[in-house]
Amino acid sequence: MANSADQVEKHTLFLRLAVSIYKMKDDQLKLLLETLDPNEGKIPGLSGSHPGRSHSAADDPMHRQMMLARIFVLLKQSDTGTLLNRLKALNDPAYNWVRAYPRMACYLVVDFASQGRAYRSYIRDISASGVFIETAEKFQAGQVVSLCFTLSNANEPLPFRVRGHVSQIYPDGIGIQYDKMTYYQREILDTLISRI
Repeated sequence: MANSADQVEKHTLFLRLAVSIYKMKDDQLKLLLETLDPNEGKIPGLSGSHPGRSHSAADDPMHRQMMLARIFVLLKQSDTGTLLNRLKALNDPAYNWVRAYPRMACYLVVDFASQGRAYRSYIRDISASGVFIETAEKFQAGQVVSLCFTLSNANEPLPFRVRGHVSQIYPDGIGIQYDKMTYYQREILDTLISRI
């Protein structure tokens, strides 16, 4: 039986997380574990310490291995939506890898329209799930926006037209999350973005 789009998306996310997790420092692993399982402190073997000394992954490689094992169990047990929602709690820029589609810094011209008005500005960072647009214009959360920007594939410009909505508002711009993109459209966009 063929994998559903959700299963494929979860597998892709799992692989990206796996690569990052092994590179993480011990304090990052602990924070990730607490984010994935708020009851982590109640797990036998992870929260306890040996009498007479502090117990941390830094002084006990076995503790690190137990944290890694627990993280992978939690990742396997979570559905994609729950996993992404829990990972959103890690707002520190050091945790940008938690995104299903990591953002890439760029400087692309974008034409966009919303509520009958047209704008031109710059995309400052981009991913296969959304963009950050520099703008001083006022927008509302949830406001629908139509975007048009160009990426290149083998030096050939490829225009992208996509609808999205305002998901974040910042003093210097807005975060746009794309709407109604299939898994395959996102993968194509992600592949092109990685070549920027």
